[in-house]
Amino acid sequence: MKINLQSALKKEFGFDSFRPGQEEILKSLFAHQSTLAILPTGGGKTLLYQMYGAISHQRVVIVSPLISLMQDQVSRLQYLGSKRVVALTSALDYQEKSVILQHLNHYQFIYASPEMLANAQVLQRIKNLNVGLFVIDEAHCISEWGPDFRPDYLNLGKVRQALGNPLTLMMTATATEAVRQDIIRHLDFDSEAVKQIVLPVNRPNIFLSAKILTNQQEKDRTLIDLVRKLHGPGIIYFSSKSRAEQAAVALATQTDRRVMAYHGGMDNQQRFHIQQQFMDGNLDLVCATSAFGMGIDKDDIRFVIHYHLPANIQSYVQEIGRCGRDQKPGLAILLYEPNDRYLQMNLIDNTIPDRSMLQYLYQHPKALTDDDQFRVVKYYHDHGYNFEQAMGIFDRSKQRRVSELAAMVKYIYHDGCRRDELLKYFEETISSSQKNSVYCCDHDIDFWNHWQEFNNKYLKRPEKSGDNLPQSWREVVDKLFLLKN
Repeated sequence: MKINLQSALKKEFGFDSFRPGQEEILKSLFAHQSTLAILPTGGGKTLLYQMYGAISHQRVVIVSPLISLMQDQVSRLQYLGSKRVVALTSALDYQEKSVILQHLNHYQFIYASPEMLANAQVLQRIKNLNVGLFVIDEAHCISEWGPDFRPDYLNLGKVRQALGNPLTLMMTATATEAVRQDIIRHLDFDSEAVKQIVLPVNRPNIFLSAKILTNQQEKDRTLIDLVRKLHGPGIIYFSSKSRAEQAAVALATQTDRRVMAYHGGMDNQQRFHIQQQFMDGNLDLVCATSAFGMGIDKDDIRFVIHYHLPANIQSYVQEIGRCGRDQKPGLAILLYEPNDRYLQMNLIDNTIPDRSMLQYLYQHPKALTDDDQFRVVKYYHDHGYNFEQAMGIFDRSKQRRVSELAAMVKYIYHDGCRRDELLKYFEETISSSQKNSVYCCDHDIDFWNHWQEFNNKYLKRPEKSGDNLPQSWREVVDKLFLLKN
């Protein structure tokens, strides 16, 4: 049966047209082709499996990393009229979970964390169902791991096999070729069995800037100054929970912005409350760790500031991609002082055990059970990896993370076009005509010449009624002026 996807899009969701890549991915799924979809942040990934389920009427199981993200997606589907949707999360009490599992066959869309699917009772219940589509959201988590790594992501290949190898959709916003191959390999696919649909990561409406500062004090002053001048909702990213909290207090007392901190050390209810306040416009700024971001579907975020150095370029691109999703100008500023690199190196050292630590843990496996810090080691130990095999995995991971950090630092000190440097990491290029946009980077001399002309023409004299100055231009000029002060 031939499906008119355009008509179905209008009928089921009220949209007149697909976003780039969506129709191609749906055609691949309806051709029963397992698919790895790389869509930039804001590219409309959730519509893919929602529409597949709406048209096919098959059961869809979605693996998702965050409770707040699952709750948000459940609410959206219910708003669209679907009552057969549920999220299996750790927030459920024993009785709620038991009732849901007993009636699991009543649901068409089932959200679950990778940890929940590691539960034998839950997996058995899902195995008894006929799963039409198995979806892995934020699939890069299978390949990339750091302090917040979820080892049960590595087990999803076995979960997929247990479910009878259903049609599978893997989705993420950014992934290098190496990460894409990692995802496919860990899910036990042959490369040829997966159709890869990779959209460009470039977001031309986001202006890129990095400011190299001499010390922590100058960085703190710069952050306060930026927040006082910038308008609209924003996210400020930190590598430290305590620093995020301190900055939130400082910004709330020294600026007129409504600010709160958000990090993984808070309980689920706290985090969900802060996220909803931000989504509803009751908060201007969130000082967050990387725990904040997945599933933040807020179109009007105007800027993302990185107070600390991101671990790698793919994480950076994902995080800055949360601004300017309405296609209006967005601003990405990275504040850097040389000690930031050592903070990330310490995180790598503290996350990945050295040989002596790993040897001790393998000789004293009780320590793996007693301390959540060693959950990654526990995963490999419990899955039959011997000491040398595990050591090889950790050594390779450390080398990879150090190399990724070096690429991030290189981006900061790069004296050419920042956009070119970012895209080169993903083996992408853009033409000169594409780059001839007002939203490039703080090394774009042509832009500053253009900005000066624009400033003289429009902003240094009263605006005439016939000038029709676009609001988005005024916004971008206001923001970019800060970067030359």
